[in-house]
Amino acid sequence: MARFEDLETFNAVVEARSFTKAAMRLDTDKSAVSRRISALEARLGVQLIRRTTRSLNLTDTGRSFYERSTRILADLDEAESAVLQQHGALRGRLRVALPLSFGILHMNAPIDAFSRKHPELRFDLDLSDRWLDLVQEGIDVAVRIG
Repeated sequence: MARFEDLETFNAVVEARSFTKAAMRLDTDKSAVSRRISALEARLGVQLIRRTTRSLNLTDTGRSFYERSTRILADLDEAESAVLQQHGALRGRLRVALPLSFGILHMNAPIDAFSRKHPELRFDLDLSDRWLDLVQEGIDVAVRIG
């Protein structure tokens, strides 16, 4: 179980490009994320992420590990979804990207209602107006206004 949490934490750091943002996404402390990444690197015996005070960069090994861990986590999500789909329950994490003002003004009530109807589904909202690579950042649904 901890190994999957390590993969989720590692992927969150890579996708958020920040320990702080990954911690917010995972609803945990930045120090817990940092400890988990350090423990993962120690267990593997390699550095996956080069850290500076201003940026995070993947090593070549880290890039390869990220690609594989992304596939593993996607396969796990797919396996769980296949089982749950047979029973009609929505469960897991839904990553939604919304423009900041639109999300705040118009999406609170619909997301709240949907969450009450499907309590096992967690929303991971990216409220920003920045350009997103939906595949790279693992976004399931995006709303854009233009």
